[in-house]
Amino acid sequence: MVLELAVKARCDSVVTYNTRDFVGVERFGVSAVTPAKFLESIGALS
Repeated sequence: MVLELAVKARCDSVVTYNTRDFVGVERFGVSAVTPAKFLESIGALS
């Protein structure tokens, strides 16, 4: 359901500690990233 919502809402990413549950989500135009990677991508972590 999380992936379905992310696709419908046109999100770029799903932020999760359990990226293994989202293997292959790239085919829906969404990426699965850890919280640390997400924070790095927005410049919140150095």
